[in-house]
Amino acid sequence: MKVVAVFGSPHENGASARIARKVLEGAKAAGHEIVEYHLNVMNLRGCQACGVCKREKVDCIQPDDLKPYWQDLHECGALVLAAPNYCSQVCGPMITYMNRHYCLITAEGVRVHPGIKLVGVFSQGAKERYESAEKAYDWFLHDFQNRDMVLHAKIVHTGADPLDADSPILRQAYEAGNTL
Repeated sequence: MKVVAVFGSPHENGASARIARKVLEGAKAAGHEIVEYHLNVMNLRGCQACGVCKREKVDCIQPDDLKPYWQDLHECGALVLAAPNYCSQVCGPMITYMNRHYCLITAEGVRVHPGIKLVGVFSQGAKERYESAEKAYDWFLHDFQNRDMVLHAKIVHTGADPLDADSPILRQAYEAGNTL
């Protein structure tokens, strides 16, 4: 199975990226193919409301680095989304990326195969999980669930969670990937 991972952090070794890589390590150990997209180094535009996707029932036509992603999305069995929390919300590049999925919903229904397993990885500096951040993570994931994707795991790292080699959160991440 193809597993597509989208990294939203500008920090290659930030907490969300490290945890997501552990998810991918578990997926790779289970024999899955991995494809990665790192939004911080991509030319990424927001939805331009051009309407072509709705009129012609096609994936987003914006000429940017997300072009190959659409084919990978249609072929994948799992989607791993990794984002830090900035100002009690999923980081901006991930919201821009999320909005681009507008093209997948038409009057006839969703244009991506149902049942793609969804793994959300979020990190925050606050030492405890708090309601406003949880609502933001759930809101973000719900947009993908509205496209017939199925939540497999939601992993939230806080400033109190260690990220050493044997930390519980990294074990949880590996297991999430290994059971895709």
